[in-house]
Amino acid sequence: MSERDTIERRVYQHLKNSLLSRSIAPGTQLTEQAIAKELEVSRTPIRLAFKRLEAEGLIEMIPNRGAFVVQPTIQEILAFFDLRKELEYLSVKYGLPKVQEEDFTELHKLLDEEKKAYEQKDLHDYVRINKQFHLFLAKKSENKFLIRYMEQMLNQMNVYLFLLDTFYHIDSPDNTRFAEHEHMVQAIENGDSDELLSLIDQHMEHSIGDLRVQGT
Repeated sequence: MSERDTIERRVYQHLKNSLLSRSIAPGTQLTEQAIAKELEVSRTPIRLAFKRLEAEGLIEMIPNRGAFVVQPTIQEILAFFDLRKELEYLSVKYGLPKVQEEDFTELHKLLDEEKKAYEQKDLHDYVRINKQFHLFLAKKSENKFLIRYMEQMLNQMNVYLFLLDTFYHIDSPDNTRFAEHEHMVQAIENGDSDELLSLIDQHMEHSIGDLRVQGT
């Protein structure tokens, strides 16, 4: 790896870590001059880092204004969850009939890992596990388009979780969110699509409530 690539990677990783650790608040403007002075680098690697972060949905480039940490409005969040809910419904429709008894072990393993992430206040691990959990039925569907779009939605959800979620303010793993995942697994084991769809509705509503969104 060349020195230039190393510098670009260092700048990108520094900025991404700062965003994901919430040391930079949503809506904050990122200025090239300040970052260049802090990291003692030129502006070129900063601009390249901005492009990567924008592609990942972490920052927004506004013409004639600059780079800002994303700060979605309640309207944007609601639009996101409306579409995500539809993809969850399709995952149930096409994935649930293909679930086998041997799949239950994987689901319970995810629940155990999720509980551990709550206990250790490990948001990075929780985000990884949450994505696997909500991608489970889409993958069981074996529909490559559903899997692709569901994964894209969950990647965007991960941005919201990192920047806006109340994860660090949850005192116990026995919270509503975790309990809902347990109930969803039970519905999957029972093959009860009606109950699962009802639980998804509740889960989406509570997920919106767990985000500190502008306008709420």
